[in-house]
Amino acid sequence: MTVNPDGRQRDNFKVQISNIKLGRTEKGSMAKKYLRMTWNERAQHLNLFINFTILVITGFALKYPEAFWVEPITDVPLGMTFRGILHRLSGVAIVFLGGYHVLYLIFTERGRGILKGMIPSLKDALDLWETLKNNFFINRPAKNLKMGRFNFREKFEYVGLIWGTLVMTVTGFILWFKEAWLTIFPMWTYDAARAIHFYEAILATLTIIVWHFYSVIFNPDVYPMNWAWITGEMTEHEMELEHGLELEKLKAEEKKTLVKADEQTGSPGAQIYPMRDAGNRSPVGRIYGTVRDLNKNIKDWKGG
Repeated sequence: MTVNPDGRQRDNFKVQISNIKLGRTEKGSMAKKYLRMTWNERAQHLNLFINFTILVITGFALKYPEAFWVEPITDVPLGMTFRGILHRLSGVAIVFLGGYHVLYLIFTERGRGILKGMIPSLKDALDLWETLKNNFFINRPAKNLKMGRFNFREKFEYVGLIWGTLVMTVTGFILWFKEAWLTIFPMWTYDAARAIHFYEAILATLTIIVWHFYSVIFNPDVYPMNWAWITGEMTEHEMELEHGLELEKLKAEEKKTLVKADEQTGSPGAQIYPMRDAGNRSPVGRIYGTVRDLNKNIKDWKGG
């Protein structure tokens, strides 16, 4: 129990704002962080990251056994046998992860929200068009786009992940159970499955390295990394760049929550903690800062 200044007692309870925290910027001002991924979602992402990496290495090792990076596998006794076992185990793990993810989308409120947010809309097509116009300097200066909880890039990646998982699962089981498959279907169907499995693997790997890694690592706007997959949070600046509409929605919800909290307790329930001081950056960090500034200047260029 707590005692008010006038001597009256009231219940002490905690008002929790689950999607907002406060942190300190390098200039000492307060900056908010917003929940992007829960522990459950981060665990799913980490599981996918680990097993996808194993599948890429062990899969291409079979196709290119003479490559220098395969030597640690081939030089070990029964290394290629172990490669095959590990490849299959990781494949099965991703299949089970996919099944769990489907259940998460169906039977949890947050999962249903993710599923709803991932549905492509006309606005995604318009955002894609305006992004292309920005990149080709048709919009001068670049148009500021406000996107929702998931932008069109994330939706494309998500749809690609679903499609790729289904294709690789079906063709993978065909290659795994070759004898049983050929007792029913002709040899050309097996050869087709092997070709599809190989080229889909190339497409998936390039998508991650070229598209996803740029979006979350190499893009100067998010250097050195989008930490949401580790911390589960994004800064207000990051939200403004990538999810402006979602930020406006969260701020509106925050305002309502804080008003209610003030009425009940007299103080908001946000937590405060320090952020990493970014004042002393490494030479690589300064290079990325220069590239980021150049990127911003190009976006804001109005033309001659």
